[in-house]
Amino acid sequence: MNILIAPDSFKECLSASKVANSIADGINKINPNHNIEKIPISDGGEGSIEFLKKNCDGKVVKHETENAIGDKILSEYFKFRNSKKAWVELSQASGLSLVKKKKRNPGLTSTYGTGLSINHAIESGCSEIILSLGGSATNDAGAGIFQALGGMLLDKNNKQIVRGCESLHKIKEIKTPKYLNNIKFQIAYDVSNPLLGINGATRTYSVQKGATLDQIEKLEMNIFHFSQIIKKDLKIDITKVKGGGSAGGTAAGLFGLLGARLTNGFKLISEFVNLEEKVLLSDIIFTAEGKLDYQSLNGKVPIELGRLAKKHKKILVCLAGSIEPPYENFYRNGITAIFNIQNKPISLDESMKEADNQISDISSRVFSFFEKIQ
Repeated sequence: MNILIAPDSFKECLSASKVANSIADGINKINPNHNIEKIPISDGGEGSIEFLKKNCDGKVVKHETENAIGDKILSEYFKFRNSKKAWVELSQASGLSLVKKKKRNPGLTSTYGTGLSINHAIESGCSEIILSLGGSATNDAGAGIFQALGGMLLDKNNKQIVRGCESLHKIKEIKTPKYLNNIKFQIAYDVSNPLLGINGATRTYSVQKGATLDQIEKLEMNIFHFSQIIKKDLKIDITKVKGGGSAGGTAAGLFGLLGARLTNGFKLISEFVNLEEKVLLSDIIFTAEGKLDYQSLNGKVPIELGRLAKKHKKILVCLAGSIEPPYENFYRNGITAIFNIQNKPISLDESMKEADNQISDISSRVFSFFEKIQ
């Protein structure tokens, strides 16, 4: 039997590689004689650098930058060999996992550190930047990145605004450095949400980044104001761009500020490993995600993989740490069966500590069933 294992990471818990290994361990306990191919994958967000290390020709470049609240950190990006192209993963500098829970505040956090990473790549000779989004601690629509690259977001006194979403309402004028016209930017977005509205960046994702309910409307209005200044100064409407809500609006912001081309992250990542061909050759596919809910429908790995499985009439098993109804939405998108990894009542903290064993255990039990009906 040909078994394809292609999970995403479990945020703040296990990398995609560790999830894939746990699934494989569970299957091998039942029968070690099957042909297993592990492709830890990403929707373009967290885990994309890890994916590129294993599947692409190039090197990781380590450098100093800062996290979303300005603390100095060491980070890395991927530089493709024999190319002037670099892949920067936003979560490496501006990720939620890099900020302690008590310090999370999407009104104050900034993508500035990611901008420093991009600048490092440009100064090393890169003229094409792929920025993968996902797992951000921010809601600044990429304003921090723009500032780190020398962009000016000026207030009524012709001074640079303070970083963070809370200051975006002060912007009166945008000035773009000329050198950026020579750099190609491509955004690998991880969700299909627009910038604004009930399904937009702020109302959908800011609470998990630390926003209070009272803060949400203010953040939404600040992002709206920013979009209107971009429309006035740069003649670009960023409010209706598919995927614009990714990473706190970073996709939409950079679409307007830098002329970035937006691409579905899963599609871009999957092309590196000919994933559709591997789906076609498989007998059963295992995927996994930390939380399977309505947000997953906006372009997360299980759903995108489900669509490929549906296209080629393949069995797709999805494992998750948490599952929220309505389940028919997941089945409709090609997932054959969904299983929670817990095998007993357990707290979230305990489940995260035991996630690798739980994934291995459920994989054994699920595979044992599917092997018998093949």
